[in-house]
Amino acid sequence: MKGQLILEVVLLLGLITLILGIFSSILIIIFNSLRYSNINQGAALAGFEKYRNALLEISRSNWSDLDSLSTSTDYYLTSTPNGWQISRGKEENLIGSESYFFSFQINDFLGNPEVKLISVNSEALNQVFSDYFLLPKLNVNF
Repeated sequence: MKGQLILEVVLLLGLITLILGIFSSILIIIFNSLRYSNINQGAALAGFEKYRNALLEISRSNWSDLDSLSTSTDYYLTSTPNGWQISRGKEENLIGSESYFFSFQINDFLGNPEVKLISVNSEALNQVFSDYFLLPKLNVNF
């Protein structure tokens, strides 16, 4: 009788330990995924803001630079002393220990060459974030 009671207590303790181990593993996975998700979104939002502001500046200063770009081609921006330079490919940024890739594509919006549809993409940790905005040709001279 005592042996059976001790066996039942040991089995119960083992079962409780197993359940707590599984629960803690699930919590660790959830917290790590939330941490990486927030890092990705923050980096993506910063990149989106950079591209939106730079492309707006380019549209105001030299619309022909945007008009000459091919559709369905990835481009990225680099800052130069004379303004922004547009290059083919993807920009790689190392944030922490992770690589983030930024690029944009451009199309005429509804066939109108005076309005561009811009798609900015951010890729990191097997996740892709995209931002879309319209960029009208502004006749502004300073």
